[in-house]
Amino acid sequence: MIKNTSNFTDTNITAKISPDNKQDRKKRRNLTLRVINIVIVVGFGIFLVLFLLRGISLSDIKNAIVNSYKPSLISAFIIVLISDIFRGYRKQLLVGTNKIRLSDMFFIALIRNAFTMVLPARTGEISYIYVLTRKFKFPVEVGISTLALVMVFDLAIVFSLIVIAIIIVWITIGFGSMSISSLPVILIAAFLLIVSLFLLFYLSVIIKFFIGLINKLMIKTRIGRNKVVQYIYRKLQDINTSIEIIKQRRIYGRVYFYSIICRVLKFVAYYMAIHSILKPMGYGFASLNFWVIFLATVVAEISAVLPTHALAGFGTYEGAFALAFVALGFPRELSITVGFSYHIMMLSFTVILGVLSMVIISMPFYKTKKSEI
Repeated sequence: MIKNTSNFTDTNITAKISPDNKQDRKKRRNLTLRVINIVIVVGFGIFLVLFLLRGISLSDIKNAIVNSYKPSLISAFIIVLISDIFRGYRKQLLVGTNKIRLSDMFFIALIRNAFTMVLPARTGEISYIYVLTRKFKFPVEVGISTLALVMVFDLAIVFSLIVIAIIIVWITIGFGSMSISSLPVILIAAFLLIVSLFLLFYLSVIIKFFIGLINKLMIKTRIGRNKVVQYIYRKLQDINTSIEIIKQRRIYGRVYFYSIICRVLKFVAYYMAIHSILKPMGYGFASLNFWVIFLATVVAEISAVLPTHALAGFGTYEGAFALAFVALGFPRELSITVGFSYHIMMLSFTVILGVLSMVIISMPFYKTKKSEI
């Protein structure tokens, strides 16, 4: 009896400390943390929406959208589509193969835009990798490497535009009547521009450094036996190889040029959308400085990268935009109304295009170029 009890006890202890039980507890803990994070982010977004709506009414937003100046709004939508064509061409240039058409990349860009605007903290960017690998059968490392480079290019251009915008507004309008200090913002933007350019040219070296660290850990510790770690290690090597191949093709100049076009067109579209809302309120082109509007919209865009970015950006996006708009000299109620109105219009247009693109590329009649060969 004693022997049997001992075996039973040992079995229980082993079961309690078995790797499967540890893994289950880890999964439950990760799931709990994700749920808590979602609840906090959604709750924060709802709080911000309610807080911002205290100063205005829903009818103000509805009237702003319904009464928007349609020529400017249509122009904004057309410019967005043109920008997405250039986005598609830029990605096609980075992929560097004729196995995917410009039209394919255009649809991928529309899908990626929809997911990026809806999901928090730029997690929607993963949709680009998913569609590229799932539908068009490209290796995962091609999707990750091209996405990483595009994001770094975009960062470099956005920070360049921020510096230019602040300097232009500083010279033409002056920040004396505005509640922001220009010099610290210029210094921060310039620093981030330098960092993004450093990443652009030394991304391969940085990844290689982390590959070396992982390799040392795999040799010296038991972590090297983990299949997930081994998979990540192999994929990092593949991604780095892909980045080095892209760099050797000497296309950075062309990609940078098309990245500038994409970003400028995007903010021109935002400018036209905001003009469509403000024109019926008495604000024409003459009273809406492009660079002032750019600074407000770029602050809202940067807020979308933060972990606090709520579902579809509601609350956080409008809050960031209104804060910047007020700081640039516009009335608080007007800033909130414009923030909600233009965000809803651009979000709706982007999501509709994304859904239509997903439907089109999922249809049996839609054949990839690879399958046609």
